[in-house]
Amino acid sequence: METPNRLTRSKTDVMIGGVCGGLAKYFKIDPTLIRLIFVLLTLAGGSGVVIYFILWILIPREDLMDTPQTLNGEEIGRRANLMGQEMQQIVSQPNTRTVKFLGIGLVFLGLVYLVQNLNIPWLAWFNDRLLWPVLIIGVGVLLLARAFKR
Repeated sequence: METPNRLTRSKTDVMIGGVCGGLAKYFKIDPTLIRLIFVLLTLAGGSGVVIYFILWILIPREDLMDTPQTLNGEEIGRRANLMGQEMQQIVSQPNTRTVKFLGIGLVFLGLVYLVQNLNIPWLAWFNDRLLWPVLIIGVGVLLLARAFKR
């Protein structure tokens, strides 16, 4: 008999807290898609960060799922404390993939704002209304190309 699929934070597919890796494993989809959703939610008002941190506390890590736990105030406090310890470890020993991901994102965002503020006439088409649809289409094409490559 197969064990039921449980929602946990991934211990192996981790960029920050393992939330996206765990969600991807649970829903059986590519973690890149989940990460993209969080990035888009963050860029569309900041809710992605809030949701991510809430899920980081609420979803247990997969290596800590041996004993069933009831989610009460004490357990939430313990998980929040664990999240704080994990964040200290991320800051003191950053994952190379995470640093690259954040670095590329910051460079991209900086370039977008730089180009918007240069007021160069031939770049007037480059604005928020066109940028996000083009970015979403581009990421979708990359994901499809990756899926069909397998």
